[in-house]
Amino acid sequence: MAKLIMYLLESSALLAFFYLLYVLVLRKETFFSLNRFFLLGILAFSLLFPLVSFDISPTEVTALERPIAEISKARMSYYEAMAAWEFEARSAAGSTETVAQPGVVGGADVDWLRLAIGGILLLYAIGVVVCLSRTFWSLRWVWKVIAHHPHENLGGMKVVKLPQPISPFSFLNYVFVPDSLVDSSEFQQILAHEKTHIEQRHSIDLLIVQLLAAFLWFNPVIWQLIKSLKTTHEYIVDKKIITSGYSLVEYQTLLLKQLISNNSFGLVHNFNLSFIKKRITMMTNKQSGWSGKVKVAMAIASTVLFSAIIVQCNSKMDESVAESGLTAESSADFGAGVNLPVLPDNGYTFDGNRSDALNFSIAGNKLSIDGKAYNLSDIASAVEKAKLSDHAVIILRVDKDQPMAFVRDVQTELRKVERRKILYMGQTASGKSFEMPFLLPPTPENAARNRIPEQPDVEELAAQGKMEIMRIRLGDNARMDNQKMVYEFVKGQMEKGSSDYVISAGFDDDDTYSEYLVNLAYIQEAFNQIYQERSQQMFGKDFYDIAANNKEQYQAVRQGIPRAISVAEH
Repeated sequence: MAKLIMYLLESSALLAFFYLLYVLVLRKETFFSLNRFFLLGILAFSLLFPLVSFDISPTEVTALERPIAEISKARMSYYEAMAAWEFEARSAAGSTETVAQPGVVGGADVDWLRLAIGGILLLYAIGVVVCLSRTFWSLRWVWKVIAHHPHENLGGMKVVKLPQPISPFSFLNYVFVPDSLVDSSEFQQILAHEKTHIEQRHSIDLLIVQLLAAFLWFNPVIWQLIKSLKTTHEYIVDKKIITSGYSLVEYQTLLLKQLISNNSFGLVHNFNLSFIKKRITMMTNKQSGWSGKVKVAMAIASTVLFSAIIVQCNSKMDESVAESGLTAESSADFGAGVNLPVLPDNGYTFDGNRSDALNFSIAGNKLSIDGKAYNLSDIASAVEKAKLSDHAVIILRVDKDQPMAFVRDVQTELRKVERRKILYMGQTASGKSFEMPFLLPPTPENAARNRIPEQPDVEELAAQGKMEIMRIRLGDNARMDNQKMVYEFVKGQMEKGSSDYVISAGFDDDDTYSEYLVNLAYIQEAFNQIYQERSQQMFGKDFYDIAANNKEQYQAVRQGIPRAISVAEH
């Protein structure tokens, strides 16, 4: 849903930009055929360009690199913001498969968000149906008129004679005229006018535009574009009639006489329209000269350049989504049948060697490693066979509904073989891969063998007043409440100058993996929020940029604020 909304908004914005260019530069020029195809082209471009993605900007054009990067970054932030809005609505019903965007306070208004999203979708769907219905009603009306009135072939056109005194109009190769005009001296001039519409296939233009307009009905620009297109069609016909030898004065008089009976339908070309004055003025205007050609060249160049930038921005945004390695599509290689939990982007991207890793997938109490089925007892042999380096990670994909008992057993086996570096995987609503690193504690036996300092008994330290503990149940679906509580707890410790604290996060065997990962993500985000604030205060930089590029500043930001999270099953 977020993608659909963003696509419609981006298409509307592009259409508004291109149409403004037409109004400012091309509308008053006499290059009518060019204007016709420009109007049709910008509508097609506006609908297609948000979907087109390929690299067309050479790296040596450095002047465009920064604007493209900034636009791409802004667009990605909009997608993530829309995804977060969608998360809030979904979480209103107490679903455990999604979470709200960290930093956005949820609460009693979540139901209103869900209602708003549903209302927007319903309103949009109604608008599409109404617009399409009007178009099909117009088609039905035209065919009904053809079926119920006599018509004859004249000069390759089918002339439909109507008893009522209406303004002549054409549709496809049909010309509709009242009986009273058939024998008049003006009839041939009327036929010449409508024949030009038919030869130029103007009805096809309007039919296509009306159908496309139904999907952008909320954008007032699309309706102005249709008016401009009809006006341009009439300019084309007027020019053809005048240059073919008809008297300018007689033709203008004919237009004014027909103005009295003007019945306009969206899919037909009436012989006259309400903009008769503009048409008469345009007939007497001089042909556009060199200045007009320069304007046209600039407009076309601007359109091509802006279109190229948009396509390149799409490519850059796709790259930013793919940088995290595994998108929802590619994750199917190792996670077939695994429905990953949906979370908002946490700003983290694993920059390690993904080829030096094992891909664990868990669903329905079944384990697969690199796409092959394994038993719990086979984990040790699989790890040994992989010959991983000491820095290798275990990429863990778990179905959102998987009970934690089996996940705990898998992680216990990994702890036994000293593979404690875990990369928890999820996905965002925009299809980007969600990644969260985690370090499992060593088993007591391995800790003793490797002379790892024994983990302190936090309960005993807390009883002695040497450690403060915040206990959180990962299966309670607290989400934003967890983040707020942890944030306030750690900030309180900072004010006291204490780093002797721990967040004790526990789970039960029957808790789902989605509950576990979602709430763990919120606890992690509370620390990230604090680190982000300190990073801005100390260095005026983004915390994630520092984490990726400056180890000393990263350590300075985290100094005295350990990410002390202890996860244990109950």
